[in-house]
Amino acid sequence: MASVKVKLKNDLLLKDGSKAIIIQVLHNRKKKVFHLGYSTLDHQWDDTTNLPNSKHPDHKIIKSRLKNAVLLLKTIITDFENRHVQFSLTDVENKYKLSGSKEMFFQYTDDIIQSLRKSGKKGNAIVYKNCLDSISAFRSGKDISIENIDYHFIKRFQKYLEQKVVIINKGKSNEVKKKLTVNTISVYLRTLRAIINKAIKEGLIEEASYPFKNISIKTQKTRKRAVNKDVIKLVEDLDVDKSLQLYKDLFMFSFYNRGMNFVDMAFLKVSNIKNGRIEYTRQKTGQQFSIKMTDKARAIIIRYNDLKQPDSHIFPIIYRKDKEYLDYRNAMRLMNKKLKKISEILKLDVPLTTYVSRHSWATIAKRSGISTAIISEGLGHESEETTQVYLDSFENDVLDDANELIIN
Repeated sequence: MASVKVKLKNDLLLKDGSKAIIIQVLHNRKKKVFHLGYSTLDHQWDDTTNLPNSKHPDHKIIKSRLKNAVLLLKTIITDFENRHVQFSLTDVENKYKLSGSKEMFFQYTDDIIQSLRKSGKKGNAIVYKNCLDSISAFRSGKDISIENIDYHFIKRFQKYLEQKVVIINKGKSNEVKKKLTVNTISVYLRTLRAIINKAIKEGLIEEASYPFKNISIKTQKTRKRAVNKDVIKLVEDLDVDKSLQLYKDLFMFSFYNRGMNFVDMAFLKVSNIKNGRIEYTRQKTGQQFSIKMTDKARAIIIRYNDLKQPDSHIFPIIYRKDKEYLDYRNAMRLMNKKLKKISEILKLDVPLTTYVSRHSWATIAKRSGISTAIISEGLGHESEETTQVYLDSFENDVLDDANELIIN
């Protein structure tokens, strides 16, 4: 009689200190291990149930996949036994692979998310996770094969998103209900499209079955995010109290360093400072950056770190090793609230946000005569088309001045 058990691979620690979750099959005193690509830390594992507990960020989907895999393996073994057929673990493995040949969307997308996390692209992983969670809610938790995602499925999902209501500040007195924005819906649909394109590239579905062929994904032009150099100077010279100092400094530090993203500032460590340069890997794309550290940037750094401990974060943003991304997200929300306060103090027409410093650096660079190609490289964009989105935020008065110069 063969047995199927979910276990932790205790004899091997992965780089992040976690252990692989495996399914072990025993038959005729021989053992076969099946991997689903998941791992867990000890405190995220329930030894009683042999499953991840609620502390694991993906406990629900891992439990679902483990349950399906165990059921499939037991069904295969039971089928052999009921037919009184002699079988080996290789026979079980071959039939398992054949039975699982139809790629399921939840499983496939989760594999993409795990890959993004392992490669350090945590921002992209969050985007894919949000898309997966939204489709899971749309499907009431029921998985679907990728090949069954057709034009009609996408149109129904699109309608579901358009009618969905989210609650802001849930449980608080200022609770607000609102529908998803056009651009939020666009992100979900474009992420789904990227997943389908990847599946086609890997030969999992036929290119002729491409479901987005006749689907238009709408976007809405967002409010201008860039401010001019005079506004940047106002922020730089503003005296603020202790409650706002860190957030003003982070805004200016971003501007001093080619519009460095907030997530990259949050994860920046002393070890990233080498030979008078700030060298880091961008969280979103994995690109390598090397920026000469200016006196202004150094003055901000010294305010928060004495640079004696290489592994310490430069800014007081991340405190918990096992919840780094949550610390970052909470800090970014607080950052935008504090920047709004600074905007009110300065009576700005364009409210400051974590994005404004980045967009402003690009826009000011363009107005200073720097080419789009150099700006694009400075921002780390893969194409100048992406950079052009940033540069489309010239105010009307700049265009009016240009027109006056041309016609007079």
